[in-house]
Amino acid sequence: MGTEKPTGKDAETLPPLNALRHFEAAARLGSFAAAASDLHVTHWAVGKQIRLLEDWFGVPLFERRPRGVVPTDEGAALLNDVKGAFGRLSSSVTRLRHESITRRITGVVRVNAPASFALCWLIPRLADFQVRYPDIDVRLSTTSRKLRYVGDAFDVGVRSGPEDAAGLTSTTLMPDLRLPACSPAVLSSHPIRAVADLRNHTLLHSTSTRTAWSDWLREAGAPGLQGAHHLDFDHVFLQLGAAAEGLGVTLASLPLIEREIATGRLVCPISEPASRGPDYTLVVNTDRGDDDAVIAFKKWITAAAQNSVEAVRSKPTLRTKRSRR
Repeated sequence: MGTEKPTGKDAETLPPLNALRHFEAAARLGSFAAAASDLHVTHWAVGKQIRLLEDWFGVPLFERRPRGVVPTDEGAALLNDVKGAFGRLSSSVTRLRHESITRRITGVVRVNAPASFALCWLIPRLADFQVRYPDIDVRLSTTSRKLRYVGDAFDVGVRSGPEDAAGLTSTTLMPDLRLPACSPAVLSSHPIRAVADLRNHTLLHSTSTRTAWSDWLREAGAPGLQGAHHLDFDHVFLQLGAAAEGLGVTLASLPLIEREIATGRLVCPISEPASRGPDYTLVVNTDRGDDDAVIAFKKWITAAAQNSVEAVRSKPTLRTKRSRR
């Protein structure tokens, strides 16, 4: 078996790479014979590569014993570095092979989600999906109707809470944690240091979350609290947009305001209690569950949701203060 010969400056600093491969196998397995079997070469070939490597370094790398070999101190130090380098190389190869495979998946995925989830969470992340799966077309539609009434006009859906119906499979995507949120400018005139301070602010509502504030205030120990004013909106994304523009304080789903928190457009002045709404749920049309493009989208959105959960939990704005009731 021939050996690779690095060229240029690498030839001056790197030992023969094929010899390193034989060295790692012999050190890992404790004998030249076992290394030969592992590499599908002869015992003589392994011995030749080890001698080549020892000549290159100018030191013995193994102690030859009747029942095998044991690395010398120099060999043990080299083995530690070689294992680390081979491990990093293996990870890189695995990643590149995965990317190569994903780029070959083609198809169409029809995704249905509520408008606020689509606008605030999904669309900002779709560019990443397109980079990973450039040959999969995503067709996004929005509605809050039960997916059982949408029929077969979707492959993957996102909803609040599970949907149990024939032809549908539901799995939890991520928790819906909710806290008061507002623009930093809102706090300049009337700081919010405790739940009671909300009485000095305009509270923002949306049609689909009309009871959210009362539920949260009850959990926070202030069931009778009223804001100074109230503003109502048809959609959650309008409610969140109004909060970012400084119109008042909203009770926000943390996954939906992750970007606004990261950029500082919104802050959560009270860090608890973080009430929990129905979990965001991934609903799959079982007739399309085995499609490669659908499987790819499911894996991608599940990983993205996990990253979102970790990002929300790591935000210091959610841990700075304890509310005083």
